[in-house]
Amino acid sequence: MEVRRLRSDGEFAQYVQTAIYAFNAPRDESQVERYRAIYDPSWCLGAFDGGDLIAGLTILPFDQHLLGQAVPFGGIATVASLPERRREGAVGALLRGALVEMRDAGQVLSGLYTPHYSLYRRFGWEISHRMLAYSFPPKVLQTRVPRPQGSFDRVGVDRWQTLAALREPFMATRNGALLRTETRWRNHVFSQDSKGTHDAVVWSNAAGEPRGYAVYRQDKRQAGGPWGETILRVVDWLVLDGDAYAALLNYLMSHDLVDQIVMVVSEDEPLLMTLDEPLHLKAPIGDWIGMLTRIVDVEGAFAARRSTWEGSRSVVIGVSDRSAPWNDGAWQITTDGGTLSATKTNTSPDLECDVTALAPIYNGFLTVENAARAGMLKICNVAAATALQRVLAVPYPPYCPDDF
Repeated sequence: MEVRRLRSDGEFAQYVQTAIYAFNAPRDESQVERYRAIYDPSWCLGAFDGGDLIAGLTILPFDQHLLGQAVPFGGIATVASLPERRREGAVGALLRGALVEMRDAGQVLSGLYTPHYSLYRRFGWEISHRMLAYSFPPKVLQTRVPRPQGSFDRVGVDRWQTLAALREPFMATRNGALLRTETRWRNHVFSQDSKGTHDAVVWSNAAGEPRGYAVYRQDKRQAGGPWGETILRVVDWLVLDGDAYAALLNYLMSHDLVDQIVMVVSEDEPLLMTLDEPLHLKAPIGDWIGMLTRIVDVEGAFAARRSTWEGSRSVVIGVSDRSAPWNDGAWQITTDGGTLSATKTNTSPDLECDVTALAPIYNGFLTVENAARAGMLKICNVAAATALQRVLAVPYPPYCPDDF
């Protein structure tokens, strides 16, 4: 078995056909062009037996917002294998190959979405983000803040920069969102992988200042009575103040033919505080589900993020990493005035863990104490564990609203 980048249009077409079969997508030639619109073939890896592609994946190049820093990030997507060649180690070989490719490209973090957690945990990825999905009927709810004076501007895809100008400065201060290119806005926000256009609206206050936006679509389902049910799904959402919150919620709830509004938000989104009767909201659906992330390069990852603590401290972590041996060993994590670094050391570790535990501690999803309680980390020095938690504490929970 050989793992390498794809080298030709023919190999890319083989990969797409494998993905179409694996994900049960429509089997027509237009799918190759659709994939080409959202993937650069140079991002794709294949596992080959002779000249035949038996499995493949894509490494999407991103930067991730983390406490004001833009951290290079590889998004693993469309991992697909031929059914007759599964469980032969092809996906494992691809993931190990992807780690080498990402390290060489300077992508110090990696992330993916999957329904197969145990598979990717074996190779070092771990749940490190959380999202909440709320559903509520618009006709019985009101906002606690009355709808303010202002104006709505329904915009199309060519106005994507208007939304980006609001989103990127806000997300840069938070934790986990991906920086969006024009291609991401066009093909993943304003449409669903180029399969259909979404609606978008920008709200400006009385002074004419844009203060929030919502991107959404309306889906018809057969369930829900003789006429079916209409769901308004909020694809993307950003508000900068209370007036924008009230204005945009009222706008969405003014869609009179909608039976339910569904929003996917971060765990610290104050939606419960803004509606008069939050009991009408259905309980969050899958509120623990989120992106799995991984440290690709320990040294580079710690150099790429900052600490919110301005003091000076060093802690030694012993890391076990079977899939990326360059991470294996003891690392001295040092902070000085908010700057972080990681250097290899022969000093006995204060804490020991498998690499799977490191990413959710690194981005603030999991505390050091809870990692130890879950059996993911061994504390050899209690004072050092307390210090590491202080060094890696974050003001916002990790949240990535972008699928890929």
